[in-house]
Amino acid sequence: MATLTNDYQNCELLNLKYGSGGRGPFIIRQEGTPPGSVTFQPERFLLRKDGTWVINLAVFPLSEKDKEQFLFESSAEAMQLLAELRGEPTVEASLPSGTSVEQLKASAQSTISGLWARMQNAKRED
Repeated sequence: MATLTNDYQNCELLNLKYGSGGRGPFIIRQEGTPPGSVTFQPERFLLRKDGTWVINLAVFPLSEKDKEQFLFESSAEAMQLLAELRGEPTVEASLPSGTSVEQLKASAQSTISGLWARMQNAKRED
């Protein structure tokens, strides 16, 4: 499995499509293992606006305000951040303490359901 990098070619830019005209917001994700990992367990990571890759499951239980740190209003904004990243990636790979993987997956399901509803509402408005 690939190691996380700051190389834009290893990333996926996803359009969540609930913005005006179905454009944005966007998230950047990458699948891999953190540099120096000894488990080699691949995980999905999301890029925060400060240039830190955060394990996907740790993002879902965050407050809506904190989740905004992973949303880019335009693809240009997302690509600009990727272009600025250099060297070894900064990674937060630990799960929040005091929560089980099952709780985190439930938070993920809730977030995904909410995003799906926003996307459907945006389609109806267009």
